[in-house]
Amino acid sequence: MARVSLGKRESRLKAVIVVPTIREEYIERFLREWKAEFADQLILIVEDNPEPTFGISASNVIHFSWRDIDGELGADADLVPRRTDCVRSFGFLKALEHEPDMIVTLDDDCYPRDDDFLASHWAGLQDAASPAWVSTLDGLKPRGMPYVARERVLPTLINHGMWDVVPDLDAPTQLVVWEGQQDEPEFHAVERVVPRGRYFPMCGMNLAFRPEAVPCLYFLRMGRGEPYDRFGDIWAGIFAKRICDHLGFAVRTGRPVVRHERASDVWVNLEKELEALRMNEKLWPMVDGVVLTSDSIAGCYVELAEKLPAEGPYWDTLRSSMRRWAERFL
Repeated sequence: MARVSLGKRESRLKAVIVVPTIREEYIERFLREWKAEFADQLILIVEDNPEPTFGISASNVIHFSWRDIDGELGADADLVPRRTDCVRSFGFLKALEHEPDMIVTLDDDCYPRDDDFLASHWAGLQDAASPAWVSTLDGLKPRGMPYVARERVLPTLINHGMWDVVPDLDAPTQLVVWEGQQDEPEFHAVERVVPRGRYFPMCGMNLAFRPEAVPCLYFLRMGRGEPYDRFGDIWAGIFAKRICDHLGFAVRTGRPVVRHERASDVWVNLEKELEALRMNEKLWPMVDGVVLTSDSIAGCYVELAEKLPAEGPYWDTLRSSMRRWAERFL
């Protein structure tokens, strides 16, 4: 089991890893490649099918399907969307039952690259220093600038890991920048604290968070029967970052990095993303305009649901889903 330094003592890190899948061959490779890193950690596989279509013999793996979602959530089973990676939200709820130090979610086509993957995510969830002062001069520090106390230290709620080999691009960018290039464009993960008051494109392929974050990390209704797809993690990140800024939590991005080795079909993605791309230009300003007053994560999430000005049947249903999700933690 990974060891991490917590202040002056060492403690064993308890993580729960949540992975959505529909493909036996991918999840088998995933378990092989992560075997050493996750040997003493619990892995929750959420299969996006009515019943399990394959078996897993590993002793540290629990395998769920729609049958478990329906059986355990009952009237709230519709909170977990189907035919989408957002089915992983059920895994977040189940992870809480095991009282982990952190929850990590990965896609089934992401494999180890950085050493000490879990320790790196845990390091990213420690307190973060964020600039609190801006100088009005270059070179000299004008009167009034503190000499030492220029940063805020904030507890970190979310650590956003990154990926190499195949980047997480939307379909238009993939068509313009990536497809047909003889030399693939270079890209590099940027390690930073996401500044307060700013948003970031949160990808669910490699993400770690403290259990306390689950009330605001509901991966939204996408996929089957919904007008939007492939933006459940992105929009969850917008909501979560707004709440983190209000409550004084930090969000980090950049490390650790995994190998992402499967490029999905760009034309299929374009069709799936079209409506969400339009809405993505409008959603964050709506979220930005919501005035939050609650002092709890779940309370803020209910406020976002109630005050979000988006209109239409999807948003009416989503508001109800967001409230019911958050109310599980109130």
